[in-house]
Amino acid sequence: MPPIRHRPRVHRWREDTSQGEAWCYQVRCECGTEFGEYYAERLAETERAEHRMAVAPPVAERCRDPKRHRMQSWDRCCVCADQLPLPGMEDPAALAGNPR
Repeated sequence: MPPIRHRPRVHRWREDTSQGEAWCYQVRCECGTEFGEYYAERLAETERAEHRMAVAPPVAERCRDPKRHRMQSWDRCCVCADQLPLPGMEDPAALAGNPR
């Protein structure tokens, strides 16, 4: 089963209110998560950013070359996820405790 791709987008439409017409905004994602409806686009954008952070994989599984692999930073990259770093390219913080 392929991993779920998260592509949250903010959709807008006109809605009749007691004070007239207003724009209504809602985030929709392919994963099926339910989001609230807002009259302020900023609130929907904030919810979209929170969803991206919530579904982002660990740093080790994120894509190292998103342009070439056609991935987003909040998706798990099947190409980069299980690769070991090249010798000498390890995380400097991890090497700090291991003197050579």
